[in-house]
Parts: sequence; structure tokens; C-alpha cells
Amino acid sequence: MTIQDLITEADYAAARGVSLRTVQRERAQRIGPPFIKLGRQIYYRPAAIEAWLLEQEQAQPRAKQGAA
Repeated sequence: MTIQDLITEADYAAARGVSLRTVQRERAQRIGPPFIKLGRQIYYRPAAIEAWLLEQEQAQPRAKQGAA
């Protein structure tokens, strides 16, 4: 892996369709994907984002049978 393989914080936010501030807030609350900090810049590994997304997956609850 090289630095060119990493995704910038702004690119990650754009890919998710959220604001940069949302990504920053999630990182501060420790609810986002793992990140790499180089100096003042924040980067994400694509594999770490994918793993985090899979962890967010939730099963759909079953509908109650016979409810009318």
C-alpha cells in the first residue's frame, strides 16, 4: 500500500454523500471507519471503509404473522 492508495477525508465524505463536517464529527465520536493521520491530513484505507460498512449492515426484522 502506498499513500496514493489512500482516500482523503474530503473524497470519503463526497463518496458517502455527506458533508466534511459530518465525517469529522463521526471521527471525533469514534463511530466512523478507522483512519490514518499524517501530519494534519486525514486519510482512509478503502479496505477499512469497506469493512466498516459491512459492520453497519443490519438484518431486516421479520414482519409479525397474522397481524391485521
